Amino acid sequence: MSSGTPVRAAERAAGLTSAVRLIAALLLTAVTGAFVLATNRDLQMSCTPHGMLSLQFADSADCSRLVMQNWAGQCADTEAQRAQHGCAAAGAPDAAQLRVEARPPETRLRTARQTLWADFAFMTAYSIFLWMLCTRATATLVGVSRRVGQAAIYAAPLAGLADVSENIAHLMFLAAGSDGPGEALFAWAHYSVLLKWGLISLVAAFLAAAALRLLVRWAQPAEERR
Repeated sequence: MSSGTPVRAAERAAGLTSAVRLIAALLLTAVTGAFVLATNRDLQMSCTPHGMLSLQFADSADCSRLVMQNWAGQCADTEAQRAQHGCAAAGAPDAAQLRVEARPPETRLRTARQTLWADFAFMTAYSIFLWMLCTRATATLVGVSRRVGQAAIYAAPLAGLADVSENIAHLMFLAAGSDGPGEALFAWAHYSVLLKWGLISLVAAFLAAAALRLLVRWAQPAEERR
């Protein structure tokens, strides 16, 4: 009995330390994510309503160039141009978008760079947080579920690396100036975006399934839990 007590105490201490680290990673993710969202609002014009996401999900190099040109000027492209290049249609600007459009172009381009650099901190935080969540969830699983969890553990940092690749490409978009990205550079960014969101979707699906399994276990009588 006495020999087991120190072991249980060590296990409780290890569990507490793990929980503290997880909470710290969550708080860091929230703080860095809030900063990225705040800077991203200063890129939301009527022709780029989602800010940096409008660049991320551009369907072609021409559409990416239009996004960059709009940040470097005004929303001067026509609906025909946007449709031709596969860009989302621009809506009527609201008050916040009008304030962004009234700012000097240099300010918007500087904000785009700040958003991308801040995103490096955010991607580091969220990939560590997701990795820790997946590790904790996988430890409770067996069989096929455990193998899926192990895949999710690897997917979390890989999503962060894909985000790094995407941001480097977008920084090169900004460095290219009015010429915008070429086809090769656009493909680099585009496939990095697809890989990142694909991996994040895998992790999110696994964590949702693990959370549902935990809820089902809690709903069972104590003697039926495994």
